[in-house]
Amino acid sequence: MGEQDVLEAKRLRHAARQVFDTQREMVRADLDAAGVGKRVTTKLVTEGKTIAEEAADVASSHRALVTIGALGLTGWFLRGPIGAFAASLLGLSGDEDEYNDGDDHYEDAAYRGKHAEYAEDRRI
Repeated sequence: MGEQDVLEAKRLRHAARQVFDTQREMVRADLDAAGVGKRVTTKLVTEGKTIAEEAADVASSHRALVTIGALGLTGWFLRGPIGAFAASLLGLSGDEDEYNDGDDHYEDAAYRGKHAEYAEDRRI
């Protein structure tokens, strides 16, 4: 490698360093103008608006499905009061033990004798 080649390589390296320094200063100035947190917030808000607009377009073109889904979700959340209302209409009262929760077998003396160890472990 001759002296001319070394000078050419040095000149290219210096030019590349100037380009790098210029770009670095541009990035720093850009970040000073709007920090990373502000950029993330802006991007999230922009993308959120886009998603909301797309959801509104889909909902307006499929109103029946959105209505059915909303009614189903409302029914799910209100299933307890709806069931109580239906029971009151049918004359059913909540006092009756129609549901066997499985605790009746503890009253059986034979069962308690057979499973006494298990029953004692379950006591608090």
